[in-house]
Amino acid sequence: MFKRILYIINLVFALLLLLTYVSSFIPPHVAPKFSLLAFLYPILLSINIAFILLWLFVKWKYMIIPIIIIVIRIDYIPTLFGLSSQKHTAPIENTDIKLLSYNVCAFHYNTKWNESKDERIDSIYNYIKELNPSIISFQDYNSERKKRSIHNKLVNNLGYKYYYTPRYSKYNISGNIIYSKYPIIQSGVLFPTKKESNSYIYSDIQIDDETKIRVINLHLSSYKLKDQDKEIFSKLKEGEIDVKMKEKTKPILQKLIWANTNRSYEVDELEPVINESSIPTIVMGDFNDTPFSYTYRQFSKKLSDAFVSKGSGFGTTYNGDFPAYRIDYILYDKSFFKVRSFEREKLDYSDHYPISSILSLSKTKQ
Repeated sequence: MFKRILYIINLVFALLLLLTYVSSFIPPHVAPKFSLLAFLYPILLSINIAFILLWLFVKWKYMIIPIIIIVIRIDYIPTLFGLSSQKHTAPIENTDIKLLSYNVCAFHYNTKWNESKDERIDSIYNYIKELNPSIISFQDYNSERKKRSIHNKLVNNLGYKYYYTPRYSKYNISGNIIYSKYPIIQSGVLFPTKKESNSYIYSDIQIDDETKIRVINLHLSSYKLKDQDKEIFSKLKEGEIDVKMKEKTKPILQKLIWANTNRSYEVDELEPVINESSIPTIVMGDFNDTPFSYTYRQFSKKLSDAFVSKGSGFGTTYNGDFPAYRIDYILYDKSFFKVRSFEREKLDYSDHYPISSILSLSKTKQ
């Protein structure tokens, strides 16, 4: 009897895991609450694996259903946990492009070491200097234009003399920005009439006489969680649950639903624009969404994920308690690029971790 009860419980968790797969096919603006299931995939996967191990020693026939459910979307596992153990050590070739994507939180991130803003900017600058990427996509960027600002140091000291951002004034640069050591021959926003057009920018970059690529820098709708919201997640993570927790989490769930819904509209507009590109395309940025989401599925129809190809471990890119997932990406058109490396650095200079990748051009399409 006890085994049957456990098996019924397992079937419930197996069904929930199946529903997480279904949620990635349904736009969140169609079924807003249903989109929250995507967050549960790692937990539900772990529970079903635990049941499989249990049935292995108790009653092996009960393993069949959870195994089938996991195998249905076995491709989810590499998006959660990178299996590559190789690090890029070979010298960079002429056809290699080294990329960096980094949400720097406007350099206002409060670290536990109470590092000053200037020290944090210097730390990020030194990281970029050592990494030496060819192209940088910053999100949530903010720099003054005075002589010793990070912008001027990147341009004058590190050779990023080509750059594009829509929010460029005499005194300040903010929002999304693309820096390049290669010439930028054309730039713009994907939706010029949109209020938040700075969140969807692109640059066409001339790599050599015969090759140009398009780099798209995205910053999709965030959850807009406040410090008190993050504190609640921190308490939940530590197991601190009280009678008022339901009331406290309700407005947070509403924010999650709102962001998921808003992103689904963004993605439905962005996907055809990205797919219509006639030149090799790389999409980088802060998607604010998990690899199990509608957002990721739509972009993955044409583009491949550098983390899946060469990433290792869980690859979490959010530096906080929630969402403790990979939400920053470097996606590429596999018809034209091959991945040589992917790295995620756990630096505490922002509420996101930087990600970098080396791509090699395999074909040229003009």
